[in-house]
Amino acid sequence: MAFEFNTDSQQEIPDMAPPKERISRFHILVLLAFGILVIILLSWGSISTAVRTALARRNAKEAREAIATQDWSRAYQSLALARQRAPEDTEVIRAMVAFYQVTGSDPSGLAQQLRLLAAQQPLTEEEDLLLGRSLIASGKTAEARGVYEKLPLGNSTHKPGLELLSSILTAEGHTKEAAEITRRASSQTTDSPETHLEAALEDRKSTFVEVRQHARKQLWQLADLNTKVALEAIAKLASDPALTLAEAKRLLDQVGRHPLENLPARLGVISALLRLQPELRTQIVAEEIARFQARNKGGLEEMTYWLMTEKQNEAIFKLIPRHLAMNSRELYPILMQALAQEKRWEELKELLMTPRPPVPKSLVNLALAEVQSQLQPDMRETRLLLQGTLESARLENNDATLYTVASLAEKLNLTDIAVIAYKDAGDKAAAAGKLEAAVLHLQKAVEMAQRAKDSTALLAVSRTLHELRPSSAVFSDRLIYLRLILGVEMETIDLSKLRNASSLHEAFTITLERIPPPLLLALAAYRLGDPGSVPKHLTDLTDAAGLPAGQRAVAAGLLSLAGRQDRAYQIAEKVPATLLLNEERVFLQRAR
Repeated sequence: MAFEFNTDSQQEIPDMAPPKERISRFHILVLLAFGILVIILLSWGSISTAVRTALARRNAKEAREAIATQDWSRAYQSLALARQRAPEDTEVIRAMVAFYQVTGSDPSGLAQQLRLLAAQQPLTEEEDLLLGRSLIASGKTAEARGVYEKLPLGNSTHKPGLELLSSILTAEGHTKEAAEITRRASSQTTDSPETHLEAALEDRKSTFVEVRQHARKQLWQLADLNTKVALEAIAKLASDPALTLAEAKRLLDQVGRHPLENLPARLGVISALLRLQPELRTQIVAEEIARFQARNKGGLEEMTYWLMTEKQNEAIFKLIPRHLAMNSRELYPILMQALAQEKRWEELKELLMTPRPPVPKSLVNLALAEVQSQLQPDMRETRLLLQGTLESARLENNDATLYTVASLAEKLNLTDIAVIAYKDAGDKAAAAGKLEAAVLHLQKAVEMAQRAKDSTALLAVSRTLHELRPSSAVFSDRLIYLRLILGVEMETIDLSKLRNASSLHEAFTITLERIPPPLLLALAAYRLGDPGSVPKHLTDLTDAAGLPAGQRAVAAGLLSLAGRQDRAYQIAEKVPATLLLNEERVFLQRAR
């Protein structure tokens, strides 16, 4: 049968997907190897660094072990390898620091390593101090001071930080300041906030700027605490004349966040803001009064006392009803003071004359004495009130009232009462063992006795001062001088002490200068019947013009007796007679 191809009778063949190509296992391995190679090439630097770092750290560990056993050769070789492999790795740097620190061979290198470490992570307290010391050792004092200034308050005010500051001051040539800082560092035997506050308050009185700056830093550190000490530190900082406006606002924020916040603490800071922003004074006071009234937190006596200290008396009159003050031991004195500040004497007198005031009678009498001094210029009632209060204070053994009487009598120029009150206050303080307070009160009594021209009281007070401080040449000289010009108790004078006396000065609470020994010797020769020695002693008195008025008058009289009339007259004509004791005026008249 013949084959015939008929196109019409054939079916179409459907489209079919070509079979998938199969990748051989060999090709897969090749591609995988290529990928790994690419990854290795791309990360070769990181891998190499990691390997070097690991090896360097192993070398650093070996170096530390060698340092511990003092195998310096091995330590040096290990460190050399470590630095060659990873010079900026922190473990390597710390190993280098340990090596330099133990050997002390290269302070500059030690500082460089610590700087390198600081660029990568914050230094510890010990590392900061080590950096400062290494900079000092390498002669970079200014950089060392920069390190100290950046120390946290907690580090710079404690013993290690103070020792660093002392070293900086020594390197700068401030040896006295350095010694003071060293003394402060050595005195830190306890580490309580109370002892730090006490030390800071003491250091604020220092004559050295560095010590005062240290005290200020310590107060700021204490102000961050959550204890009562912080409020005390805040109060001291608020009264600091160097306080800035930004610092005052910071203190106000600290008071507001303190768990023991109270009204006096806040108002102390507000006073600083008033001082720093006088143009906003009225606005700030009004805001504080509104805040107080809205919150009702704190006592009315605390608010009004603060207003009195800020002399915002009109606000006090609005806040304190008269009937309330008459029944309050706290508000009554505040209202009294506010009326006195405003010079509303008649109203104050009316308040004081009210029956059964809520304060001691002595306080009322003192206030009434000042009122009467304004309303009755003859001072008769004032004098009677002060004398009565003085007698009461003596009987009650009330030191505070004695001093208040003395201060008010001095203010009103009733010097005879002031002499007695100051002397009594001094005697009471001396009996209680308060020597400094006694000397201060008795010195004021001397001043008042001189103003009152009371030679007898002046001699008595000077004798007491000499008894309190027998080693004081100043007090001894003054007592000798008074005995000589008064012509009394001369048998007690030791002339050998005068001849051996030096011209040194002494300083007490009130600064005094010694009476020149030549003047005392000349006066003694005159009083003891040896006029021939007077000119010889006066020859050593080189600068009589610089003496106080009374001593100049005596010197002029003695010069006149010695035959030096011209010199005596030159001195005498410039002496104001109104300032002299009667006995000194006698010498002045001889010179004129």
